[in-house]
Amino acid sequence: MKYLNKNNKKSFRFFKLIVILLVIAVFTSPVYNIVYGEDITSLPEDSTGGGNFLGSNPNLRIGLVFDDGMVESFQTTAQNGFVVGTVKYNAAGCFTSFFYLKNTKISVSHISNLAKNAAGRYYANNKNIVVGKYSLEFAQTFSNFTDAYSFINSSAGNFSLNVFPAYINGKITVRLGDFASTASARAYAAKVAGAGYSLNVTDDPATTAVAINPATDEILFEFQDGNNNLAIAAALPSNAGNVTYGQSITELSMNTTGLITSPANNLYSGAFIYRIHSAGVEIIGLMSLEDYVKGVVPNEISPAWSTEALKAFAIVSRTYAVHNMGKHAADGFMLCNDTHCQLYVGLKNATDATNAAVDATKGLVVTYQNKTIDAVYCSSCGGVTENHNDAWGGNLIYPYLVSVPVPFEKYADPSHANALWTKSASPSELYEYLTQLSSYASVFRKKLDSPIASIKITQRSPNSNYVKSVDITDVNGHTVNITNSDSIRIAFGRYANSANMDIYKSFKFKSNIQSASGASNQDIEAGKTYIINGNGMTKSTPGDGTLNVLSANGMSTVKAYASGSDFIFDGKGWGHGVGLSQWAMQDLALTGVGYEAIIKTFYTGVSIDNITNVKS
Repeated sequence: MKYLNKNNKKSFRFFKLIVILLVIAVFTSPVYNIVYGEDITSLPEDSTGGGNFLGSNPNLRIGLVFDDGMVESFQTTAQNGFVVGTVKYNAAGCFTSFFYLKNTKISVSHISNLAKNAAGRYYANNKNIVVGKYSLEFAQTFSNFTDAYSFINSSAGNFSLNVFPAYINGKITVRLGDFASTASARAYAAKVAGAGYSLNVTDDPATTAVAINPATDEILFEFQDGNNNLAIAAALPSNAGNVTYGQSITELSMNTTGLITSPANNLYSGAFIYRIHSAGVEIIGLMSLEDYVKGVVPNEISPAWSTEALKAFAIVSRTYAVHNMGKHAADGFMLCNDTHCQLYVGLKNATDATNAAVDATKGLVVTYQNKTIDAVYCSSCGGVTENHNDAWGGNLIYPYLVSVPVPFEKYADPSHANALWTKSASPSELYEYLTQLSSYASVFRKKLDSPIASIKITQRSPNSNYVKSVDITDVNGHTVNITNSDSIRIAFGRYANSANMDIYKSFKFKSNIQSASGASNQDIEAGKTYIINGNGMTKSTPGDGTLNVLSANGMSTVKAYASGSDFIFDGKGWGHGVGLSQWAMQDLALTGVGYEAIIKTFYTGVSIDNITNVKS
């Protein structure tokens, strides 16, 4: 879900001609039928798996850097230093503090022999090593980090190498140096043995976290504690020298932490959880619900939009987050930071207006029968929203996600980004796209083996008129069927911003219109003729190059004189079309409608309540 700001508008004109489209399509080859709805995000019965009453401002775990995006090291800065701690496995997002670190810049990596590239990032390499994998560990253990640092300060002068604390399997220890091999570590240990220190060479698993001072390449801290993770928050000025070991912070917000700056210069409140793998580091953001919403609103919609639109969207995005807390449970966090969930890049783009909208609606969520709704939304719906079951398949199980007319959405306005569009593709281009680049390319490749000959719309959604089923046939007669409107949008991807569209060939006709001034042989282009019936006027799309024209002289057939080969995708809206339309929300707010009425326009039969009164 995402607010888009690129203009790509196409205009069209009405002709003074009433036409009736007659399309006869006969497919004699077998049809390869695919229903894609289960391959994309669908709406589960209860994505939270809960039904529990929530606190007023629960913490969320947001995936920031994960899976294929995993990095070998991750550098952050904080103006007042850091609070180092841990987030324990299944600890309900509670941060436990260890100690204050005065450094304002740190890098966290996985334990290994590390080299450093020109950009200052550490990576595993056995050449040009700047941080070694092995250290020497003192025999003593400590009850807290204050005692550990006292030992470090008293003993550091006795060694030529860096001395630092570590937290290993629940024990606080102190370590010395970093060595590229166990042999070099043992050699140093033997050299200082006469000073009375008992030192053992470390042999940590590959999932050990290493916090490094990037200015000196010295280790600041090492962490390994089974399923528990290293976590680091930006310190507040009051934290300097005043962090209690073992203290729990139950709300990770701007009230309790400073702001961490990421390598991309994004700002985050709360803490970063470092999940260490043998090949690198994953980053999970831990922050309060309200701070998360403050990061979503200005990235999903324009911060310059009207106050009531900002308030409405703050409630919608908060509701979406609460309802979908279990969406990425298998990944070890709640929500991701991309449009698969909601676009979240921290607080860098937050403004006074967006923060005020979140604060003014604090704790408010959209409910249906006393449970949060799955508050899905899109950028633009093109004048009508879609039933969730027509978009994603299955039965209609969410009465609040049904198609509603949105006549106030000004999708043809040039300011409405990508809400009115026309795109074209040749048969060969479309074949290459579908079989190589489409999200469903592997499925298309199983059947299609030649340029696309025809695309036939076989069904439209009954309430919205979105394309719900299409047959795609290549020149060798192989046909693939796609079902569910959002699957169709995703399949055509590059050419379709929405399933609220027409698909046709670029035929041209001579009208041979008789008027008072005589015959007129003007051009008529496919897609620019219209049918008038009991349901109003709709665009005609002559897929077979034939028009039936009704005039005062009766019915006549007009054949295309120019056999356009390109496929035209002609539509309106951006996204799946289900639930709230962001642009329509703004259009409605500009008419003076308040945030509650805006929300109830798009979600049928809902209420708005405080999060503490409802079940997730």
